[in-house]
Amino acid sequence: MKKRSLLILSLVSLFALGACSKGNGKTDQGGGTPTVDPTPPGPNPPTPPGPDVPPHTDEEVKAYMDELKKSSVENHLYIHYHRWENTVTDYDKWDIWAWPLDPKKGEGFRFNWVGRNNNIDDPGNLNETTHATIDKLDFVTADIDLTATYNGGWDDKEKKLGGTPTNFYQVDGQTLDKTVGIQIVESATRVSGSSFWNNDGSNLKLSLEEFVMLNNSSQRTYHVFLYQDLVQKPYAEPPSSGEVVDPFKDDDGTNYTYGKSAYNNVNWTDKALKSTSQSFLDTAGVGYQIMVASFADSDGDGNGDIYGITQKLDYLENLGVKVLWLTPIQLSDSYHGYDIADYMTVDPKFGSLTSPNMGLGANEHTAEAALLDYKDLLTAAHAKGMKVVMDLVINHTSTTNKWFIDSAQLNAQYRGFYQWGNHETDPAHINETNYWYPYGSHAYSYYAKFGSSMPELNYAYQSTRDAVSDLAKWWCSIGVDGFRMDAVKHIFLNDEVVAANNDTIIMDVSASGDYSSNLTKNLNFWKELAYEVKSQYPDCFFVGENFDGHAYHVAPYYEGFDSLFDFYSYFNLTSVASWRWHGYSSGSQSAQYYGGLSSFLGIDGSINPAFDWEQSMDPYSAQKELQEGKISGSAGSLKYADKWTLRGVMSANNQYRTGGTKPSSFMLFIYPFTCTSDQTKRR
Repeated sequence: MKKRSLLILSLVSLFALGACSKGNGKTDQGGGTPTVDPTPPGPNPPTPPGPDVPPHTDEEVKAYMDELKKSSVENHLYIHYHRWENTVTDYDKWDIWAWPLDPKKGEGFRFNWVGRNNNIDDPGNLNETTHATIDKLDFVTADIDLTATYNGGWDDKEKKLGGTPTNFYQVDGQTLDKTVGIQIVESATRVSGSSFWNNDGSNLKLSLEEFVMLNNSSQRTYHVFLYQDLVQKPYAEPPSSGEVVDPFKDDDGTNYTYGKSAYNNVNWTDKALKSTSQSFLDTAGVGYQIMVASFADSDGDGNGDIYGITQKLDYLENLGVKVLWLTPIQLSDSYHGYDIADYMTVDPKFGSLTSPNMGLGANEHTAEAALLDYKDLLTAAHAKGMKVVMDLVINHTSTTNKWFIDSAQLNAQYRGFYQWGNHETDPAHINETNYWYPYGSHAYSYYAKFGSSMPELNYAYQSTRDAVSDLAKWWCSIGVDGFRMDAVKHIFLNDEVVAANNDTIIMDVSASGDYSSNLTKNLNFWKELAYEVKSQYPDCFFVGENFDGHAYHVAPYYEGFDSLFDFYSYFNLTSVASWRWHGYSSGSQSAQYYGGLSSFLGIDGSINPAFDWEQSMDPYSAQKELQEGKISGSAGSLKYADKWTLRGVMSANNQYRTGGTKPSSFMLFIYPFTCTSDQTKRR
């Protein structure tokens, strides 16, 4: 028993970290097909006919494109944009922000529509008197010279262009970037007091190769055609065989989800606790966190990759590593990967040109090859007796995620995947101060606590839960041994969902905002997810990140996880050698010194002093709350709360995990650690 305790206590005790540095991969390889199509957006075939845009005949489109070939300039990117109102006054409200995206990431620049003044001293375009030119197919156009250098960047304090040199060349100064990012921005929001820019459709990644058009001199030019509310569905030329449909044509403002019973259809009866895999426990030991982008670069492109990790397995084995935890590998919009654009696609940047899966002579990373590299890593790690834990970020997604795109466009299948409120009918609650961000020029705002680019998934809706369960099982089917779940307490924040009368709320209010969470609903979700996944894959191991130093705020989550990061010890171990003076001004408590180590361990039977972040509370009340295991802001107490010592915390953790059956000395399910993703990704 003692040997097992020490073994599990050491699990993921080492998180060695390297210095951080800054396609369409749809596949069903590896078993099973997800119930939700995760394919990211790209050039699309024509939308089925609808009543909104007059149809253009093939002859009209051909004549239009022929004229463009005559006038287009080499290495210019032309953004053609249509709004449904299609009036110059409507276009006056919007402009383009474009930036180099891949492989070089750089500052952006504000571009205007042809026909309007491009006055950099008036970046909001709010005082311009000229209007955009609407062409014969009802588009306005932004003309971007990809070879020019612009004084770009944005000074959010001064609300004007910052003067940072911006161009769209790669570092060699001769080759154009492969990918350009754009936003169609409501100009007034850029220069308003808020730092949020209201976009039509959020960010769009444009792979230039998909939009090449040779002009009459056989020179490469680039043309992209976009429609309002459908910006994430770009066209290489105007659709000619049908009409593009306005998804909001018949909208009456009632297509919100927040507070509606149709989107709160979960059976809130808790699922049974699933036991921890004995197979995992028998082989687990020291764990090692790998930030993939900075760990091992096998092909010299400056970015860490999965094949590089496979090549380092002997090194990791020699360190005694038994568990690998990889930071997110799915397609993402950021360097750290905690905003997933496609849950079923491995980001091509984590592929390697030297990998056997690429083939000889390959010069472009692909998602397909990166997925094969990941499968090879799983196989090689398992051959060495190692487990691989996948970082799975399911509290929120990117706004470029297909689920969000479809939800935003009123697709009935996906609308309920996110929380949508009407900021016109409920402005007191649905506003940016409360983390609700407007979508386009419509009455709806979406809830996004982590930031406007990371909308929260709605887990009061059963279809969302089913989709996430399916994707987790799909990764298990190709060999993943478990999941490190991000931000577990944020699944149901208090202001995200309407609480039931008997829900327990954990208060968490600080200078950075109100992050109070609904414990009851959070536990219900995590129990269900663990139950569904483990029913099919019983050896799957669930690890949760609950960034909270209050041990008894964290302990209940063991009902839904095999393990959690031990933030209690993480925050306390820095002061175990200290002596601290604590004088109480009320009650019968006498002023006294507390020894940090003895108090932390509970050797002298005392209660560990409250954390610094609780000193704003009355000290005696805080101590009683900790001693009695009460939840901050709640009238109730935790089921298995104990003294605020390591022994008490371990007892509570183990009893939650085992339904009250394990004694306090059985020190299972604790992760001592040196660092977690929130520190890693900010370095």
